[in-house]
Amino acid sequence: MTNEQAKQKKQQLIERVVEHIKRDIEYGDVEAVEELLGVCPTKFLVGYLPEEEWEEFFELEQFNS
Repeated sequence: MTNEQAKQKKQQLIERVVEHIKRDIEYGDVEAVEELLGVCPTKFLVGYLPEEEWEEFFELEQFNS
């Protein structure tokens, strides 16, 4: 598999996961989403929020989890 093919395959995976997340949320099932987000680095979770909310979670960066 070439690097370009790997990038395309990863994008397909991301798109499929996003669709599954949407479906789960639609049915009120957020357990798997919470588990997935629980292993994401804090900086990415905070970065997803609007910038005006970042300061509220700034102290979590020291734990780098």
